[in-house]
Amino acid sequence: MVKPLSNVSLYANYAEGLTRGTVVGAGYANTGAVLAPFKSKQYEAGVKVDWGSITTTAAVFQLTRPNSIRNAANELAYDGEQRNRGLELSVYGEILPGLRGMASASFMDPQLTRTANAAVQGNDAAGVPDKTFSAGLDWETPWVQGLALNGRVIYTSGSYLTDANTRRFDGWTRFDIGARYATTIVGTPVTFRANVENLFDKDYWLTTGTYVTVGAPRTVLLSASADF
Repeated sequence: MVKPLSNVSLYANYAEGLTRGTVVGAGYANTGAVLAPFKSKQYEAGVKVDWGSITTTAAVFQLTRPNSIRNAANELAYDGEQRNRGLELSVYGEILPGLRGMASASFMDPQLTRTANAAVQGNDAAGVPDKTFSAGLDWETPWVQGLALNGRVIYTSGSYLTDANTRRFDGWTRFDIGARYATTIVGTPVTFRANVENLFDKDYWLTTGTYVTVGAPRTVLLSASADF
């Protein structure tokens, strides 16, 4: 990392990771088998600028790892490489006294390379959206000491079910709201939180590789924490 200016940081990094092999789930001829461990590689470079009350970041990256497929024998196996190249942008900070915000955007090119099956070479990897956006606000109310309200919106673009790229799931947008109240009880700082995720009870699919599940319905979360 280098700082060409007092408020500007430039960075670059390279990382390798070793991940345990996937345990093959139901629906495959080799159900219960454990695939070999695999290595992933990541390159990243970015810039961070501190404007005072607002901070902005931008980063480019590339992540490579083996790609999983259903082969001709109906087995889950590795074939070729999944190469994710992308751009991430974010901004966060205090917009006004007591009002903080954040927004981020991610653009991804999840391409299949080095595949044995020429028909899927260059296709998008299954279950990887090519765009995600999020934005949120947190407001400390002036009329009740310790009370803060927050809201968030998340957008995820559609993704393909299989490497053949013949079936695509729709993108989805989700809204969350919440509140927290910080107080002191018998000399102990306590924070109460209440959050509603998926406020409008949106039906949507969550995809990860070839695994698909239904997004959680409207969910209310209540919690309390204390500092001793």
